[in-house]
Amino acid sequence: MHLQRVDVVTGAVLTEVEVDGEIAVYHPTTNRVVLLNSSASEIWRRMPITSVADLGSAVATHFGVSVDVAEQGVRAGVDLLLAEQLVVDIDAAVDAVGRVHG
Repeated sequence: MHLQRVDVVTGAVLTEVEVDGEIAVYHPTTNRVVLLNSSASEIWRRMPITSVADLGSAVATHFGVSVDVAEQGVRAGVDLLLAEQLVVDIDAAVDAVGRVHG
C-alpha cells in the first residue's frame, strides 16, 4: 500500500481547516466537507503512507495506546480517506493501469 493525498496526485485543490487538532477537508470534485477525527487527522498529516504497521506504531506513540488499537484506528481512518476520495492508493492504481494496458 502506498497512499498519497489526492491533491498531490491529481492537482485538485483541497481546502483544509484545523480546529483543536482535528481537520476538516473540503473536496471540490465531490463537493463534500469531511470532518476527520483526531486519528484520521494524524493520518492526514503523515501522508504519504507506505505501511499501516509503521503508521500504527507512530500513532500508538502519539496517542499513548497499544499498537493493536492504533492499527485498527489507522485501518478505519484509511478506509474513510479512500471512501471520501481524499487519498489514492498508488499501488492499486498502477496495478489497474497495468491490467488495462497489459
